[in-house]
Amino acid sequence: MNIQPIQRIENPAVDEFQGLQNEPIIISGIANKWAASSLWQPEMFKDMFGDITAPLRASDNEIDVFFGQSKEQKIMTIADYIDSISSVDINGQRPAYLGNIPLNSPLTKQYFELIKSHFSFPDYFPENSGDEIRLWIGANNQKSTIHNDNYHNFNAQIFGNKTFLLFPPEEYEKLSIVKIDDELWSSPIDPQQPDLDKFPGFNEISGLEAKLQPGDILFIPAFWWHQARTITTAINLNKWVFTANICKTWQEHPVFNKAVSTGYKL
Repeated sequence: MNIQPIQRIENPAVDEFQGLQNEPIIISGIANKWAASSLWQPEMFKDMFGDITAPLRASDNEIDVFFGQSKEQKIMTIADYIDSISSVDINGQRPAYLGNIPLNSPLTKQYFELIKSHFSFPDYFPENSGDEIRLWIGANNQKSTIHNDNYHNFNAQIFGNKTFLLFPPEEYEKLSIVKIDDELWSSPIDPQQPDLDKFPGFNEISGLEAKLQPGDILFIPAFWWHQARTITTAINLNKWVFTANICKTWQEHPVFNKAVSTGYKL
């Protein structure tokens, strides 16, 4: 793999950001000033929301969820979940995962009201047609698949450390991507332990690495492939931004259309 460090920029103005929005960047000097940066720790969520029950993925390794045997969900209180990720046995079974929780949904609205003053994402896309805010709390070594999304993503590191690998849309062939559903395409490759006999193209892939510290915001443009992996117990808050000029699905993306026209089997 040819993996380069990502660009970092300090608190850019809107016009400065607009000139950089085609590639991922780390934005510093914003989230570190949020109240969330000092208040949000696992024990806070346990104290404030510990008795709430939530649906969790059965494994915090997304490769197992999409390509293995861990497709079911578990129900657990937030308090029990925090306890489970605080005592992970790295040689044993991975814990369940509390991720992708929509804070502004009807289900969680009452709790969102309690913490919405703790953060304020910058408005770098004034023309956006909507957004969603999601919460992610994971144990050390939690990992997603390599996948892409049809919307822009601002991912704020609130607590702990997380690393992202990011690959341009045109690197799809080296990722051996698979259609999960109309909204999601994903790679079965584990980039930390790639099977290069099965996926030899991955050895030639080029991309970026983003090592996030508390207070960092990672911007991921729509359709960039990415994998998230926690280095410690981590809390992240992200904002998905929808704009009218983004393709609705990966199938509409010019790179996808070129792949189909050249006979690549997606």
